[in-house]
Amino acid sequence: MTYEWVYARLLKIAAKRPLLIVVDDINYVDGPSQLFLRFVARRLKGTRIRLAMAERTGCALSFCDDLRTDIMRLPYTSLVRLRLLGRKQIARSLTEHVPQFRASLPGSAVNRMTDDIHDLTGGNLLLVDVLMRAWLTSADPKRKELTVDTAFHDCVRGMISDTDMPGMLRGAHAVAVLGDFASLPRLARLLGTDITRASRVFGALNDLGMLAGGCLRPEMRRALLQDESFTARGELHLRAAHVLFEDSAPLTQVVEHLTAVGRIGAPWDLPLVLGLVRQALKSGSTDVAGGLLKLAKTSAVGPDERSAVEMLLLRTTWLTDPGLVASLLPTLGRAARRGVLNATDLAFLVRAALWHGLTELAAELMPLMREKSPQPPHPAEVGLAEVLYSLWSGMPMNWATLELSASSEADEPYGPGADIHSLLIGLRKIHDPMNEGGRAQAIFWAEQVLQGIRVQSSAVETLLFADIVLESMGSLPAARPWFTHLSEALEAHPCPLWEALVSVVQAKISWELGDLGSAYRLIQKALARKPWHEWGAPIAGIAALLVQTLTEMGRPQEAAEVLDRPIPSAAYQGCDGLKYVHARGRYHLATGRLHAALADFELCRDMSASLWIETPMFANKVHLTVPWRCGMAEAYLALGDVAGAREVLQQQLKGLPKEEASVHGTTLRLLAKTAKDEAQRLSLLKTSADTLERYGSRLQLAYTLTELAAAYRETSRLNLARTTSKRAQRMAEQCEAGRLLDLVTADAHGAGRDKHPVDHHPELAELSSAERRVAVLAISGHTNREISGKLFITASTVEQHLTRIYRKLHVRHREDLLDRFSTGFMALEQSG
Repeated sequence: MTYEWVYARLLKIAAKRPLLIVVDDINYVDGPSQLFLRFVARRLKGTRIRLAMAERTGCALSFCDDLRTDIMRLPYTSLVRLRLLGRKQIARSLTEHVPQFRASLPGSAVNRMTDDIHDLTGGNLLLVDVLMRAWLTSADPKRKELTVDTAFHDCVRGMISDTDMPGMLRGAHAVAVLGDFASLPRLARLLGTDITRASRVFGALNDLGMLAGGCLRPEMRRALLQDESFTARGELHLRAAHVLFEDSAPLTQVVEHLTAVGRIGAPWDLPLVLGLVRQALKSGSTDVAGGLLKLAKTSAVGPDERSAVEMLLLRTTWLTDPGLVASLLPTLGRAARRGVLNATDLAFLVRAALWHGLTELAAELMPLMREKSPQPPHPAEVGLAEVLYSLWSGMPMNWATLELSASSEADEPYGPGADIHSLLIGLRKIHDPMNEGGRAQAIFWAEQVLQGIRVQSSAVETLLFADIVLESMGSLPAARPWFTHLSEALEAHPCPLWEALVSVVQAKISWELGDLGSAYRLIQKALARKPWHEWGAPIAGIAALLVQTLTEMGRPQEAAEVLDRPIPSAAYQGCDGLKYVHARGRYHLATGRLHAALADFELCRDMSASLWIETPMFANKVHLTVPWRCGMAEAYLALGDVAGAREVLQQQLKGLPKEEASVHGTTLRLLAKTAKDEAQRLSLLKTSADTLERYGSRLQLAYTLTELAAAYRETSRLNLARTTSKRAQRMAEQCEAGRLLDLVTADAHGAGRDKHPVDHHPELAELSSAERRVAVLAISGHTNREISGKLFITASTVEQHLTRIYRKLHVRHREDLLDRFSTGFMALEQSG
């Protein structure tokens, strides 16, 4: 078969209809085929045959240079360069060549899809075709969203591989790794090549429509990063992190590349990473620093390097990641015993252990710290550890021996709460009066320290100990304005940790004042700012407050759900654990689980005794904040053991300080239930009500008023009973105390009626009907003038009736009439 014979056949076909000969890619056409194309091309003039040949540009190897030269010399030859599709061409292609678009979608939808296609493909015809095929073959032909599937990503990788430029795929991978920070100089340094070769990579990618603003389009980048053949991903990420670090790029970008690798390797080493960590901490990026340190921990070589990294990691995460801290403290404790840690590291280890309730570990570390820093002046963190340990253990602190150095590495900011010198000054002001028994002075200094807190620089222990002092002294509600001021300051300078801490204290104040709804909302706000798992041991105190609040609000099921959540075992070593067990006992008491409640209160007794031995300074005030004896007395009363309840309450009274607090009123109310004499019972209840009203505890006052109303009814003082019951009900509604409100309502509907029939007062039968009417109005509190007006009789007649009533019933005045016969007269009035 010769070229002439083939050409003759083509002419016969062209005689019937025009003929187009298309060659898809001439870059790799072999020699014989090139000769035939030259033969045909020279004989096209005057025929109905046309020849179209496509050549791919950018290929490193091509066999068509001579063929291209020969063809382009022909006078009737023209060159057409195919460029990327624009938005108008894509829209026209959609509406003209794909009828489904015109039929199923309005013009605005077509425009939106055109924009989406162009943004995804950059106008690359092949990629546009892939997207359109996926759209047309979808199950829902009317859907408006485009799907980028594996076929699209495979096409991207295939086009880059087919460019046949040396190092093109590696260069594209490097551009993908750099992402939005890609540039010619950075790409050249990352690849270890010159600017010319880097520019060729950028040029080829741009010709394919894969660049937008000098960076890879998102889907193109994703296709390259997910390439299974990209085995050098880790190496490029490490080098990219170093390139960006040298260019002072944002720290988050550097860390993002290191995190993507999951390890530290060349050109990085541990000192360089630790320098990056300190830079992150100084800028306040504790999350970034924590992520870097976790990488450094896995890449550390030798126990000394590992301990250094773990120590810095502890400083960074001690307030935000209790789970990580719990894993770090044991290993750092072993490092401390080996003598690896210096004095400031040991001091911070003590501080973290105390915050998380690990008092035994702190006690073990204190001698080691003192050995490392035997003589003054001490670093600031060593002095802080001495003070904090003294406060937690309840031991006196000899401030005269605490001489601090003028400057220390410990003063360098290591994340939140680093204002150590200010914290020491504040703690000294609180510490001395507490040890000397000066309640008023301790409260004064605690409030002064509280007013000096700055949420952007103060250490968290400042707020913690101010709260502890005020709560243990029963003066937390008085500091409410200062916590409101702190909360307002946080609106201008938000900090999740401080917002959570302030909300918890505000919730305690609301609970003390009986504002249950506000307490519940503040606890929820605290947990939203700092989730349950981030609190560590202090979560026990928050859970206790939440359980008691929900129980009193009449929501026992929700309280049970809180009790089902895990509490760290370290919490049971301190006051927070005592609060938690007490709250659980209150829940059991409210739900009728009397024996379980008694067991919890007995556990409180044992924990309190242990706390007394370990922290005597706080133990003698713990009964103010955790009145477990009151709960135990209630359990005894519910079980019928009145003598046991009386004994426990008398012990409670003996241990209470001279200053009145809410616990005094609660104790007196419960003690009234053990009184045999009605007069003594009324006296105790009235004293309880007065005490609680002065203190401002509305919830406990409402409970006392409910008991007082019942006592009035039992002594036939129905008018006082009714008034007191209404007041208790109104107060329970204000407190949102659903549990108490149910008790008050049931009592008002049931116990409010006459329990003593008229037969118990036969003297009333001697009174005339007129005298009975006068007596009923008299015990209702009406004056003689008001009675005369109601009964249409003279005032003198009213006096005569009252004189006869007193004589017949053997009483001397209205108070006796009210005390002895109010129930009988009310029954007569109700019976008509």
